[in-house]
Amino acid sequence: MLDQDSIDRLRKAATGDYPVLSLYVNLEPGPEALRTVPARIKELLAHAEEESATLPRPQRISIRSDIQSLLSDIGRFGSDLGRSVATFRSSGADLDEHFTLPGPVRDRAIVDSVPYLRPLEAMIEHYPRFCVAVVGNRLASIFRFSMGELETWEEMRDEEVRKANFGGYSGYEERRVRAHSDEVIKKHYRHLGSRLADLRRADGGFDLLILGGSDAHVAGALAALPPDVANLLAGSFTIDPGMMTPSIVLALATDVAEEWEEQNEKRLVAELFDAAASGGSATLGLEGVCAAVNRRAVDVLFVQVGHAIPGSACANCGWVSCRMEPGCPVCDSTLRRVPDLVDRLGESVRSAGGTVQHILSDGPLAEVGVGAQLRYSIPMVDPT
Repeated sequence: MLDQDSIDRLRKAATGDYPVLSLYVNLEPGPEALRTVPARIKELLAHAEEESATLPRPQRISIRSDIQSLLSDIGRFGSDLGRSVATFRSSGADLDEHFTLPGPVRDRAIVDSVPYLRPLEAMIEHYPRFCVAVVGNRLASIFRFSMGELETWEEMRDEEVRKANFGGYSGYEERRVRAHSDEVIKKHYRHLGSRLADLRRADGGFDLLILGGSDAHVAGALAALPPDVANLLAGSFTIDPGMMTPSIVLALATDVAEEWEEQNEKRLVAELFDAAASGGSATLGLEGVCAAVNRRAVDVLFVQVGHAIPGSACANCGWVSCRMEPGCPVCDSTLRRVPDLVDRLGESVRSAGGTVQHILSDGPLAEVGVGAQLRYSIPMVDPT
């Protein structure tokens, strides 16, 4: 299963002077898609062979070997129909990784000195690990989902709540039982909050929390959550615990998570554009972002998910440009063409201690492609 550790392992793969062939194939459901898979893969690999035609002979031989091995493995892609796949090959560097992805990707084949990881990073962001707690009177079911699949499922049972609708002497017994029932329910909520806190702090943890149940139980559980767990709440949904299944819970929780993600992306992009418009620590557009990345000034890189944008980069010092420059202005080394400059920008930002935020929803960022929240303001220089 795809996870951040897998991406980090690929990022650190030692490939030496050998190129990496990164192949992404979207596998839509239906017999028609199954028939077109081999043709689409062959077309992508033919494009990759053309792209590698100018490489030195040992590198061309490595890519040609990767292409031949993938052509012989076309049948394995059909077993993942309805999903997507990502494959990374470099026979010269002894690299062979294959991932099944939970959502659609754009068909592409990239030949570069490093694995092309931007679609995987976007997939990780779009499918966060979330925890769902469905709360009832004395039973709470806790589900953890990762990459759209059930990871763990556990149940918590507390003391059964007795029905308190009888009188007793002057109503005393009814009040006593009702008070006991209220305390039992509150204790149940506290137990749930404590367990969620343990899961949050354990290895792996979760990125978002979603509550399910009646409005009363959701409100009660929310009030008992520790602050660090409550801060992860993405929303809630109504469900009868007696009617739930993991697939129903996943479907309802996914709707909540996607709504939360869309609203969060809109908020982040609006803050970025406000900062840029007011002359604050932000920049928009590929050229401005490249300048900020070269100065190690980017705190958060915002990337609109979409097409790859070619550019150039220095393999020696990491300097990047959105144009094909004749040489590196920093160390005078020869610049290499990179098939997706945005992916290389992300790698540079991470290596400098920054983070990357992929934006999937349409909005103003789509018009400029990339933007950056900066650690400090970069003064504008008048070229005249």
